[in-house]
Amino acid sequence: MAYQLEVIRFRDLLVVQSIPRFVPGLYPPTLEIKGDDLSSTSRVLINDADVTEFMIVDKKTIYAQVPEDIGRISTIQVVSTGFTRKAAASKLSFEIGNKTQKVDGLLKLVQLFTKWILQSPGTDALDPSRGGGLQQLAGQISTTRDMQPIYASITRSVDTTSSQIRTAQANQTDLPLSERLYSANLVDISIYEAQMEARVQVRLQSMAGADAVTALQL
Repeated sequence: MAYQLEVIRFRDLLVVQSIPRFVPGLYPPTLEIKGDDLSSTSRVLINDADVTEFMIVDKKTIYAQVPEDIGRISTIQVVSTGFTRKAAASKLSFEIGNKTQKVDGLLKLVQLFTKWILQSPGTDALDPSRGGGLQQLAGQISTTRDMQPIYASITRSVDTTSSQIRTAQANQTDLPLSERLYSANLVDISIYEAQMEARVQVRLQSMAGADAVTALQL
């Protein structure tokens, strides 16, 4: 089995059920965050800003200090230590980190799909047609109020990338089923007009039958 260096890090997004209050008596202001199981929390983001101080109180509760100058709180993400495929979605970041890691199987497939869907056609000298062009949409989202073309473009990017990968893998006879793409389907597109961004969830399934949902923020 061929391994690949992990350059796109995927971690589970844990489900936040409620944010009942600011914790009394704590400064800086600290949010109480509730969920079904938050015991594996490794990172908390408020309005996409990293929380520098948080504490796992118990399995269902964490306390997270609100970053300075955050203003009105619009989004909270709680990120797990791992990638289990059981979460509703995963958060990705582009990093190698202090320790290099190797990936294989489904995680290698998810990394491949992410790199290809973000790639702009024409940037690969060996294959100018390669790429779903999703990264190019970031500029369109920030400059338009008509989101219907964005929906269509994202759907087209997913379908194009899926087709390209399946074609490329067709002649790779030694590729394990866990790394061979069976399908890629758009699960959800959430548009945040105030931030002029889209958050895209795509479900990937390998030929081995395993699947994962990856979340992309544009």
